[in-house]
Amino acid sequence: MCLDKACYPIFMSKLLLRLILAYLLPTLLLGYVLAEDFRQTVITDPAISRRCSALMKQRDLKIDHKQKIRALVERSKRLIKLTPPERKTLLVKLRKNYKSLTRELRHTLNQIQNKEENIIRKGCPGIVL
Repeated sequence: MCLDKACYPIFMSKLLLRLILAYLLPTLLLGYVLAEDFRQTVITDPAISRRCSALMKQRDLKIDHKQKIRALVERSKRLIKLTPPERKTLLVKLRKNYKSLTRELRHTLNQIQNKEENIIRKGCPGIVL
């Protein structure tokens, strides 16, 4: 065994390697084993998954419905602006249609909010709203 300054880096690298093998490696392996054990013990109930997917599907359908109604509201606004004032009967019908569409839009927005609250309340895993 050499004790001069030339052997010092070799000695330190061997010491560092021993520390890594003795302390860090078992800690990392234990962490991996615990993570694997945790994955195996997590309960994934198929009934919860089906219920959550059904709730998400209902919400997606309502969002599609909302987008369609918004397009109809915009179309109705444009038609009201383009209609000449002389066509009173047509304007009355268009305004009535516009009010009906805005009411339907508010109702759909409330339903979407209700669906989102139900999804959160039911505790669906991995929610991305």
